[in-house]
Amino acid sequence: MYNLHGKVALVTGAGGRNGIGRAIALRLAAAGADVVVNDITPRRGADSSWAGLDAVVREIEGMGRQARAIVADVANAEQVEAMVQETLDRFGQIDILVNNAGALAGRDRVPVVELEEEAWDRIQNVNAKGTFLCCRAVARVMIDQNWGGKIINMSSVSGKKGVARFAAYCASKFAVIGFTQAL
Repeated sequence: MYNLHGKVALVTGAGGRNGIGRAIALRLAAAGADVVVNDITPRRGADSSWAGLDAVVREIEGMGRQARAIVADVANAEQVEAMVQETLDRFGQIDILVNNAGALAGRDRVPVVELEEEAWDRIQNVNAKGTFLCCRAVARVMIDQNWGGKIINMSSVSGKKGVARFAAYCASKFAVIGFTQAL
């Protein structure tokens, strides 16, 4: 693993007990980074014993790293800008962005002719628009820092090959891949 001492990472979608975002945040902390974890709610899942973002913060702090939890909707430009500013206010820099937040297939698992616009919009807003908004906000910071940084956008095999009854999800992940290639 890399030595990330002195680096600050922002990981979206990191509040789930068994989630990829949590695992990424913990690996970054293990490598020495201070980590800001984000999710749309402080707690996720039906298990009331899981403290969500607060639990992830405690795990990171238990590794001797600094951490901060920020509740924000990545599909909302104002909340994304506020999240980035809060990260800067706390840590003074952002070196790594991991766009992991994502809306999973749910009510959109239907043939396209039955797909409701609301379900389509929810998936696109979180997966595609959220990735864009976070990249835009953090890229501005990275440019101003004059030492760059790393942006990691999470997609899926569904962004490479469409799957019947997953049109909204597949389209959103295709968008993430195309956007990332265009960055």
